[in-house]
Amino acid sequence: MFNDRDLGILGAGALLAVLCLFLPFSFAGKVVVGFLVLVGFMALALLRLGPDRVPPEVWIARRFRYSMQTRQFVNQQTASRKTESVGPSQKQRPDRPSVEREQPAPLFSTQTVMRPLDLAWDEVGVYPLLTALLGVVGVYFAVWLANGGAQELSLWFMWR
Repeated sequence: MFNDRDLGILGAGALLAVLCLFLPFSFAGKVVVGFLVLVGFMALALLRLGPDRVPPEVWIARRFRYSMQTRQFVNQQTASRKTESVGPSQKQRPDRPSVEREQPAPLFSTQTVMRPLDLAWDEVGVYPLLTALLGVVGVYFAVWLANGGAQELSLWFMWR
């Protein structure tokens, strides 16, 4: 029903954004850093890479596995001619003429548009993203109220 990987990344991002409240910055600095952390984790949860649109950790594992495997190179070269005289028992084979085949023109367009990355909006959905965002905003609002925001709000509601 839900993608546990994406929910885990969103939850970790929300937790780290809340833990940014313990940084030794002003409250505005904490809000900016927490927002950037949360947006970064949201982008990581949505990110899909490669032609088959897999999550970043699968893509990195494939790239690492491919870079570590051995390659099978074929080094075919034309035979070198010997300068020695060829005896009567040794006959040289005549060189074969190369046959060039004509390839028919493709019936479809060979230009494809490959985007290197994509965001999986349909797979993850908007609701988990909004839940994480509103949860972090709610915690930041509660901390702001506790640190003197209530007095600032009371000034707005005073009647004169």
